[in-house]
Amino acid sequence: MNKSILAFTTVSFVLFLMIYPALEAGLATAASTATVVAKQQVTSEISLTVASSTMALLPAIPGLTGGTGNASTSVNVITNNKAGYTVTVQGAATAGKTAAMVGDTTAGVIADYATTTGPITDATWADTSTNGVSQFGFGITNTSLSSANGAPGYGTCTLVDSCWMKLGTTTTRTVVNVSTYTSNLGDTFHLKFRVHLPANSNPLVPQDWYTATTTVTAIVT
Repeated sequence: MNKSILAFTTVSFVLFLMIYPALEAGLATAASTATVVAKQQVTSEISLTVASSTMALLPAIPGLTGGTGNASTSVNVITNNKAGYTVTVQGAATAGKTAAMVGDTTAGVIADYATTTGPITDATWADTSTNGVSQFGFGITNTSLSSANGAPGYGTCTLVDSCWMKLGTTTTRTVVNVSTYTSNLGDTFHLKFRVHLPANSNPLVPQDWYTATTTVTAIVT
């Protein structure tokens, strides 16, 4: 009897050793699954860099014989905003003055450029010297964008003498309107300024340094 029990126990133990790995494998493959999703938000940012914040238009202009002075600076915009960005400019107003460029020490002004409509309108500088009027205006020169980007005037503003208009002190001028994000190097254009003083201008422009302050703003859209 005891031998039979021992034999049965031995056989049962051997069978258990044979069956257990299969049972263990069955338990392992019967596990449930779950999906884990990781999400990270990246917010939009924009960077605006102006190469020169202070410029002197050159050359100096003789007050009676007249002439033209020019200055320009590069503007770079970098943004990851998927809807793009706009760039605007506006001149600072001076109390009691009717123009953007005013004398530092006198009551003199250099009159604003005549063209006021649209973002950028005049392909070439409109010379009004026959009227004897001094003029100060701004423009852009594009080096990296095209009209395909949706930027007003771009694609035609590739020459130094192209794309001019009035800066103005009461109206914000849109000079760039791009509908996508930039590369890590950004988009670059040149913001330029010009003063034209005709011979024997009417009124005469007093001897002085003349200053115009411009605010350049880049905004995500």
